[in-house]
Amino acid sequence: MTQTHWNDVGIDYDKVLGTDASNVALLSAAVDLLPRDAKDVLDIGSGTGRLTSMVREALPGSEIVGIDPAPNMVQAAEEKFADDSGASFTGGTVEDLSQFADNSFDVAITSFALHHLELDTYDKSAAEILRVLRPGGRFVNADQFCRVMGPAGSPERALDVLDLLTAKARHYLLHASFERMLLQVDLLPRFMREDGEILTTPEYWADALSRAGFRSVTIVPTPPEELMNRVIWAEKP
Repeated sequence: MTQTHWNDVGIDYDKVLGTDASNVALLSAAVDLLPRDAKDVLDIGSGTGRLTSMVREALPGSEIVGIDPAPNMVQAAEEKFADDSGASFTGGTVEDLSQFADNSFDVAITSFALHHLELDTYDKSAAEILRVLRPGGRFVNADQFCRVMGPAGSPERALDVLDLLTAKARHYLLHASFERMLLQVDLLPRFMREDGEILTTPEYWADALSRAGFRSVTIVPTPPEELMNRVIWAEKP
C-alpha cells in the first residue's frame, strides 16, 4: 500500500460511488457499528473523505484523523473539510501507523481501502490497528471480498475473481451508472494480475485480526450479498 494508482484517479470518485446503492449500503452498515460515544476516530485509507463525511454526521463531536497513501486524495479531503477543525488528514499507510501513539483512538474505520494490501502485510497491518486502538476500541472494515483464495493466476482463483467482477460490472450498469460500471471494468486487469487490487475472502481478514489479538471478530454481509461486500468488525480486549 506504499504505492497507489489511486493518486492518478481522473474521475469524480464521490459522484460515481454515490450512484452505487450497494456501496452506500456497505458504508452505512459500517457507520452503524460506530460506538456513539467514540471521541477519537482514525479513518484508514480515507481517500476523498466520503466515509469521513458519514462518520462526521454520526459522531458530530468527535475528532477524526484520516490517513491515505495518495497525496491527491489527502488534498481533496483537506479541501472538503477545510471548515471542520475537528477533521485532519495526513499521508501514510496502515502497515505503518508509527505517527500515532499506542492507545490513541476509540475507533478505526476503513472502506474499500484494505484490499489494496499485499497479502504478506495483513498480520502487520492488523497488529498496527490493534496497537493504536484503546482497550475496548473497535475496528470496522467495509470492503469487497472474493470467495476463493489461492496463488495469483491459479485457474480456480482467477475464475472466481473474473466471474465475481464481471457480475459486479453488469450489476453496476443495471442498477448504478454507466460510469460505475466503467470504473469496475477499467480496474479488472489490475484485479486479475493482483496489481494493487487484491481480493481476499472475508475469513482471511478475520483470521488476521484474530491472530493480532482482536476479539469478537464478526463478518456482516451487506446487500446484495452475491457482490461479496462485507463489513468485518472486531474489538481490542
